[in-house]
Amino acid sequence: MTPPPSGFDAVAARYDDDERENLAFAHMRARSTRALEETFPTHARLVEVGSGTGTEAARLAARGARLALVDVSTRLLERAEAKVRGARPDALLGAHLLAASRIGELVSIYGPASFDGGYSSLGPLNCEPSLEPVAAGLGALIRPGGHLVLSVMNPLCAMEIAWFAAHGDWSAAARRWRGGIAASAAPGGPKDIPTWYHGRARIERAFADAFHVEVVEALPLLWPPTYLDFLVARHPRLYRALDVIERPLARWPLLRELGDHVLVRLRRR
Repeated sequence: MTPPPSGFDAVAARYDDDERENLAFAHMRARSTRALEETFPTHARLVEVGSGTGTEAARLAARGARLALVDVSTRLLERAEAKVRGARPDALLGAHLLAASRIGELVSIYGPASFDGGYSSLGPLNCEPSLEPVAAGLGALIRPGGHLVLSVMNPLCAMEIAWFAAHGDWSAAARRWRGGIAASAAPGGPKDIPTWYHGRARIERAFADAFHVEVVEALPLLWPPTYLDFLVARHPRLYRALDVIERPLARWPLLRELGDHVLVRLRRR
């Protein structure tokens, strides 16, 4: 059974343009991609949960990785497939129209412990009310010692709370504490997608049976959420300066819990 048509299908054609034009999102994408390149060997066999248009998959494919892509949007998957094949023709293991909660179904195709690692970048897992089925599926697919890198929209974003509180909008300041709200994980994305916010502790609990946490960092900590990217355009020198200190600070206890997203690197037991 395949998922019903995704709201992301309608925005697939402009997805990359919207991302490129959003300075805050570009900053997060650069941080996310760097984390993947630092984590995975160049010729790793990887599974991506929520491929989008394949921006990161194509980058990893060009370095030598082979990838299986998973997404709920047919049109996003088509674009991701084309990017990966364009980066290296033999890099694509397969493209699968699946919700993240059904990732375990890939065991019947690729076999257990058949991947060196996996990742889900910048919010696809926020479409899942529960992370336990995702954790079980990835635990079955990733070999012992393999890595998993997840970046997930956080329930406590200090920059967002400060912005809305300063403008007297207390309801918006607290919006992430209400599960299942309609939101978008990416600039230009559909606005009617049910969204659940998962913090570091929830991720750690959900994946504890098969993985242990190695690194946690706020993504970003000092830069604004993507819908406030006009602040970056107004103050480019300030945000370039903040970029220098952001990553070290983003791993500090307490501070790592306060980003728009939380990036967690886990290792398969």
